[in-house]
Amino acid sequence: MSSKLKIMVAGTANPHIPAYLRGAGRDVSMVELVAVSDFDAVRLDGAREIVKDRPGVKFYSNYLEMFAAHPEVEAVIIGSDNIHHLEMFKQAVARKLHIYMMKVISMNEDECNEMIEIGRNYDRVIQCELELHFRPQFKQARELVRSGALGDIKSIYLTNISQSPCNYFPNWGTPELSYGSKVAIRPGADYYRGGAITDHPHPYDLIRWIFNREFRTVSAMSAPNQRQHLAVEDHAAITGELDDGVKYFINPSYTNLEEHVPARRLLWPKSLECNLKITGTKGYYAADYFDRHAYVVGNNCASPDRLIVNGTPELKGHPDDSLIGSFVATIAGRRARPETTLEDSFAAIRVMNAAYASIYTGKVVEL
Repeated sequence: MSSKLKIMVAGTANPHIPAYLRGAGRDVSMVELVAVSDFDAVRLDGAREIVKDRPGVKFYSNYLEMFAAHPEVEAVIIGSDNIHHLEMFKQAVARKLHIYMMKVISMNEDECNEMIEIGRNYDRVIQCELELHFRPQFKQARELVRSGALGDIKSIYLTNISQSPCNYFPNWGTPELSYGSKVAIRPGADYYRGGAITDHPHPYDLIRWIFNREFRTVSAMSAPNQRQHLAVEDHAAITGELDDGVKYFINPSYTNLEEHVPARRLLWPKSLECNLKITGTKGYYAADYFDRHAYVVGNNCASPDRLIVNGTPELKGHPDDSLIGSFVATIAGRRARPETTLEDSFAAIRVMNAAYASIYTGKVVEL
């Protein structure tokens, strides 16, 4: 690998891609953003605006044209709608690119297995976006659990709730694009899989990562949507047991209501939460990664005379222990493997699909 990892972005449909576009060139010693593609002209113009201070970045309406035009590029971020991930993954493999896959890799388990099988014999790095592994609150929880400081774990409560991204990214509310097909949430329902459960893989992944346990049973329910216009589910509640009998509760819902604005810029009153509560025989641990401590009211706010939640500074660690940093460090040989893999993503997806199956049948699903 050269001193800078040359990288391109194939698809900007995923709501996290703007953050990567802003960050891809922040540490110029690590990454050089070369090109971006999207068939959607509005999204592509948005990407141009984000990287306008980097005039060397090229833009394409077809990702295959981008691939062909830049044989010098070593890696790709796949940020398309979920339904296109497998196709883009195969094309990236054919060009021997290192691959950074946005979540979720696919809700189709056959596609997941196909990617995993390809990846087993692939001599490039594949990393999947499961970003909460890098957050200090959850790293500390993992250390406490695995050291035995909390004693025997009795129960886990984990919510990953948010506003609905469908208001700002309409394609995210299209079941064929997010879930991959149109499957009713339950027999006779007029809304479909591909919403809050699909959007929030973190609870299932974090439980496996923090506790080193697998899911044994999944029991889920979802009442009619609170947003009647959505074609996908906006809330669910999931309970069950892990393989050693530990009880868990997961809420992956679009619980926090959003203001109806054309661009995602207002946080009212709180856009995201990821609350973890662990009860053990020796102690109790609670953390919310998205907790906010500063509140501002006044005419200078984006939404005048409203309570706006301001972010607090993020703790910075070693560059190799970050999303893109882990990817680059593995390519450079400083890490044996990326922090999050295709297998990690698939393990979470299996639980998510079990939750959908439980909602559809009204029964407990065993894994």
